Amino acid sequence: EILESMSSPNYIANFASSWENWCGKYIPTYMSFELWMALVLCIFVVFLLTFYLTRLHKLVYKVIVRYLSELSIVVWLLGIAIYTIGFTDNKLNVCAILPRVIISSFKMFTISNELARVDSTLQHDAIYMTAFSLIHFCAACITFIFIFRMIGYKLRCSMRLKLYKLFCAKGKNVHLFWGINEASLLLAEDIYNKNIKDNKDETIIFIDVDKECNNDCQKKPSISFLTNTITITDSEISRLDKIGAFVDHCYNGPASVDGKDIFGQLGLNTIRKILQKSNEIKLYLLSDDEADNISSALALQEDIHLKALAKDKASPIIFVHARRDSYNEVFAHYSQYSSDSKKMKIKVVDSAYLSIQSLKQDVSALPVNCVKPNTQTGTVDSPFTAMVVGFGATGQEAFKFLYEFASFIDSNKKKTPFKCYAFDEKMDKIEGLIRAKMPAITEDELTLIKTSVDTDIFWGRVKLLINDLNYIVVALNNDTLGMTLAVNLFKYALRYRDANLPQLKIMLRCYDRSNETRMKEVEKQLNVSARGLNVEIKLFSTSKELFTYNNVICNN
Repeated sequence: EILESMSSPNYIANFASSWENWCGKYIPTYMSFELWMALVLCIFVVFLLTFYLTRLHKLVYKVIVRYLSELSIVVWLLGIAIYTIGFTDNKLNVCAILPRVIISSFKMFTISNELARVDSTLQHDAIYMTAFSLIHFCAACITFIFIFRMIGYKLRCSMRLKLYKLFCAKGKNVHLFWGINEASLLLAEDIYNKNIKDNKDETIIFIDVDKECNNDCQKKPSISFLTNTITITDSEISRLDKIGAFVDHCYNGPASVDGKDIFGQLGLNTIRKILQKSNEIKLYLLSDDEADNISSALALQEDIHLKALAKDKASPIIFVHARRDSYNEVFAHYSQYSSDSKKMKIKVVDSAYLSIQSLKQDVSALPVNCVKPNTQTGTVDSPFTAMVVGFGATGQEAFKFLYEFASFIDSNKKKTPFKCYAFDEKMDKIEGLIRAKMPAITEDELTLIKTSVDTDIFWGRVKLLINDLNYIVVALNNDTLGMTLAVNLFKYALRYRDANLPQLKIMLRCYDRSNETRMKEVEKQLNVSARGLNVEIKLFSTSKELFTYNNVICNN
């Protein structure tokens, strides 16, 4: 019935009106229509400037992006309403009009319209056409914002880089990160904070590497080329903006390039020109893919432009996230002491090694807190017994730390007894190499046991040692399993350990930053419950503690 009443000629005639008649009736005639339009335009420009300078546009943009789906539905429904009015025809029923209305409303978001199908009377109606235009404008804005969210950040970063290259790049110190991950972001944030503290103006650049796209992507500009360039999350964008980092994008990393001009082949010419103008350069390969990091570092050593920079100024340094094993230390060592002046230096960044370095810097975590000192002689008379659960990279570094920092002198000027029990379910595969690497360490000092943490062998040994233990390190490379074991050991020690013994520290490594808050809360609550007793659980090696300027760059 509504559609039938709307399709009547009288309805359309009554609906028809004119802005010109309305203006003639309500707007004073002492100004011409053109002057009124100019005045409105000036007011609009002033409004836009005020809107921009007060930064309200950022707030409005965030609100629109947050409710983009809801706004799209509202605009779509308004489109249905405006086209329902426009498609009124006595010869068509609801079943004929409704599908056409829905399709036409969807087409608004593709920046097209069905104005030709609208009743000719309404096409000359100012009010209808104003509403029609505004609704289509809103649909176009929603489409633009949706596309801008995908490619706008890349365009903005590209423009910032070009302006920086032209006006600000000369003589700066540059930190160039290949790939965006948690380790890189944490180190960049610490560099930024140190720059503020020391009043330095150093440049931080990230190269977003999209390895999922094939090699031909960058050669075929298209809509998919633009939309495929965004691999950064909103939280990462927020963190990058906060530290003022520049961002560029490429497909694949240095290891995938066959040739001497890595930056040119990857389409990073702006980055190359910035480096050529820089005073000091540090490159970071901190992904979790050790093999790719090393291959990329070796490829960058052969880049002709970086070689030229090594000749003209202080040699660029490459920091590689990898294990400090015998294989990796070979090329890192020779890069440090190479006689080739054009060869860039490579430094290995080992997260397991750094985790123990952070432990050394925590005074409350040192083994000296877990023994009874002889206050008369300034020596230690009690033996030191430790347990390392999980004898991988971190576990082995932990043993080296304990062997050094738990070596005390007794009142007779002799070394106090030291004993460490190491548990790992893959011990049979690593025992031979461990013994070969540490031939001076005897079975009396280091006992290697193959077992998992849920067996009778493990808990039987814990039962025998609970009153002898001074220090436990849990490094299972699994936060959930590690936290469960640490809590069980903590409760077991409270139940069975003698109260007059020195403090037992249970050190738990945190591997994933997303688990830090939960693990810190568990640590806090357990220590509160055992306050005044001789058992303490302590979290160490959070990501924020590892990847810092002092640890990675200065190697403090």
